[in-house]
Amino acid sequence: MSRNYKNKFGFTLIEMLMVLALIGIITAITVPQFVNSMRGNRLRVAVRSVVMAGRYARSMAVMRQTDIVLSINIDDGLIIVEQVSVADAVETPDLDAVDDYDSEDSGIPVKVMKRTELLSRKLEDVAFVYVEIDDDTISAKTCSIVYSSNGRCTPYSVKVSDAQGKSVVVDVDALSSASTAE
Repeated sequence: MSRNYKNKFGFTLIEMLMVLALIGIITAITVPQFVNSMRGNRLRVAVRSVVMAGRYARSMAVMRQTDIVLSINIDDGLIIVEQVSVADAVETPDLDAVDDYDSEDSGIPVKVMKRTELLSRKLEDVAFVYVEIDDDTISAKTCSIVYSSNGRCTPYSVKVSDAQGKSVVVDVDALSSASTAE
């Protein structure tokens, strides 16, 4: 075999460096777009979680024919859907599972508020800015929206924001129809 024939099947150092340079340029262009897409995706998932929790609360209220509470913990980024019911102390002997109870002088509970958690979601890398219910803006602690057995609730708005300052407002009407605005 001749020496020229061997060189036709190999790569030169310059060719390999050119390929590595092209891969580096393509990576430098696409990685920031990918990171921005992931950040936007977290905001979309958070908005979708708020809307779906409201729809789930409405469905459970109608299906169970009882009031269902949608609680939004603004400080911790939690969305909780729970059924709240009043029960006698005999029906609920485990006082660690109850939220509040009335007692007589003897310390024996007469009625207890029992909370049954149906759904809980924690938002990742996004935060609640505020929740607005009946023109009252709540920007700290926990607020609760009650879905009644006929599927109606008090209209409310929730503003969700990410670390880059992008935010979305979710408006929910009395029949749990949601709309979003950036």
